Amino acid sequence: MLYAVPMTIAAVLAMVNWWAVAPRRSDGGPDRRSIERWAKPAVMVFLVAAALLIPAESSAIRWAIVVGLAFGLVGDVLLFYDRFIPGASAFLIGHLAYVAALLMVPQEPRGLLVGGVIVLLVAVFVGRQIVAGAWRTSPLLGAIVATYMLVIGVVVVLAVGSTSVVVEIAALLFLTSDALLAWARFVGPAPGGRVAVMVTYQLAQAGFVLAIPTLVP
Repeated sequence: MLYAVPMTIAAVLAMVNWWAVAPRRSDGGPDRRSIERWAKPAVMVFLVAAALLIPAESSAIRWAIVVGLAFGLVGDVLLFYDRFIPGASAFLIGHLAYVAALLMVPQEPRGLLVGGVIVLLVAVFVGRQIVAGAWRTSPLLGAIVATYMLVIGVVVVLAVGSTSVVVEIAALLFLTSDALLAWARFVGPAPGGRVAVMVTYQLAQAGFVLAIPTLVP
């Protein structure tokens, strides 16, 4: 249970980060950006530590998820400094690592079908508008966003197709977080604002850590 210590610290830091990104009072209130600067990446550091300590049925799956978390940490730092394309690229690599982890576990055809339907619905009703908005900003950006959405879609399909409920929830939370973030950036205000993005994102990353013992090749 050594992993419980870094997981608990990550949970506390996550709540600090959620407070830091919450809307401030009309008079401005204290500057919280400096808190977000260290709290957000610190969450990922402790999640990586937890992933290295948690029991695992497969060391290869563990390390694939650790790589995904590490690139998530890099992406967090880059996005904080508004480096969207490098940040999105880091998250893209992280998601590819999650795909690698999920490809190592058995898949249920019915689950794959359900995951595919979920991704298709999100793509039609949400993703299409996000890609269009990104494309209007820059064709390169539109292509990157479309590729990113394709990869996170694969993560969701494989997660739902697996036998792990934990990783399924984590992937769906990640899809929600990414959709909210991209909608706010390229379409318009998203429900819940930055708090909703951060809560779903950090719960998703924690979910991938907690899923490690449930992923059996």
